[in-house]
Amino acid sequence: MSILLRDSREALPEVSATSCVDCGGCVSQMSTTIIFLLLQLLASMSMGSLNCPTDAPIPLQFHLVRECQRALADDALALESTSSLEDCANLARELHGLALNYAPGGSTRNRNKFIQPISGNSSSARQKDLRSRLTVFEQPAEFFNCHVLQCPQNSTFGGMVNDSRFDYYSLYGRPTTLQNYSCVPEVGLFLVYTHPSSYLNASLACSNSSEFDGSLAHIASESRTRTLSQWLLDFNRSTRPVLEAEPMPDIFLAYVGLAYNCTTSLSLHDFRNAQHESLMCFLYRAWDVGHPGLGLQRANASCVALTPQATWHAISCERELPFICEIFTASPRSWKREAELDIGPNAVAECRND
Repeated sequence: MSILLRDSREALPEVSATSCVDCGGCVSQMSTTIIFLLLQLLASMSMGSLNCPTDAPIPLQFHLVRECQRALADDALALESTSSLEDCANLARELHGLALNYAPGGSTRNRNKFIQPISGNSSSARQKDLRSRLTVFEQPAEFFNCHVLQCPQNSTFGGMVNDSRFDYYSLYGRPTTLQNYSCVPEVGLFLVYTHPSSYLNASLACSNSSEFDGSLAHIASESRTRTLSQWLLDFNRSTRPVLEAEPMPDIFLAYVGLAYNCTTSLSLHDFRNAQHESLMCFLYRAWDVGHPGLGLQRANASCVALTPQATWHAISCERELPFICEIFTASPRSWKREAELDIGPNAVAECRND
């Protein structure tokens, strides 16, 4: 999101021979104009140093992960017939889908080779009749070649179906080997660390992990703040005692990727996320009452934690809290199809050959 600046020409006073009462008035108006232009120049320089996201970011890339398989589309964001893979990917980007199934068509991909031919016996005929009565939502692969999915598959690929008409794509490439990460639909993949840490240690744990590429979670949007806070609520509910099992403590505050640095921030409002982008680049705020503080309070409480009530608290960076890591999508430059295409034990081998 970019910051829109009013065109400076709208605010400049007109200077002409008829507008000057005397020479001194002309000089005064010209001085005002010069001062205004200098202020605009300084403002533009400051905006540049805020490291705002560009107006035209690189589109997220969907990477081929499994051939001749599709993920279950029971909770698909969209079921469409598109003319190309790129059209399907564009639809997925528009709807914030994190994965997709796509059937390219063609002579070798127009039927599912894994469905056995129906024989003439009455039982098979009855199964064919029942199958033909399934609705479009019960059997989406029969009607649409593009399935936009809320979440990608995890490392077990437990939600996959052998279907030689389709290929499966994900923003994340092959799934991380982590077992305890969570998908927030239409937002991304996240991992909550319940062991309390200082802000610095939390940031290092997210950015230096050997198991995934990531950072402390970005929250400068309403959808992210609300969905992640709801995730904390659900997490707290799921850890309540079952019979006599010892519950995990509830999370009332969790570090996220937003902090103020008194030596590098340009103003009191210049909190930065893990990518060093200023909060001033974004329109959304969710500060709780009394947050953030000013002056000495700001210096002693310059790191941000998310609450389950969808608000932000500015607190001491030395305070030890749980924290939320965000897992990055796969980089288009680092992705190599030959090296990354998943051919694990549950993959289909040479399914395209007749």
